[in-house]
Amino acid sequence: MTEPVEDVRRIWSTVLATEVQDVDVNFFDAGGHSLLVMVLQEHLEELFGREISIEDLFEAPTIRAQAHLLTGSSDPKQERDSGFGAHSRSRLIGRGNGRAAAEDRT
Repeated sequence: MTEPVEDVRRIWSTVLATEVQDVDVNFFDAGGHSLLVMVLQEHLEELFGREISIEDLFEAPTIRAQAHLLTGSSDPKQERDSGFGAHSRSRLIGRGNGRAAAEDRT
């Protein structure tokens, strides 16, 4: 594992309070939730010394993708929006339309 990937993996393990090994697992599938995304954001910004938007974290939802996002390198294996599409991301950040919200309540 490369050093940035290992750094992000350690942060995820801290934030999620469990050892995360799979660098291609989606943050939410690993046990994360919307409040923990903000905690993750804070830790990543502190470690890498740069601002990261929540939207960037949603678009790069894996350890590998976030490491590449933060280092500015490209990764042909990186799958943006892997694991949750625009509909799910919109609901999480409060941009869902009325119909989707109504469907979720039923």
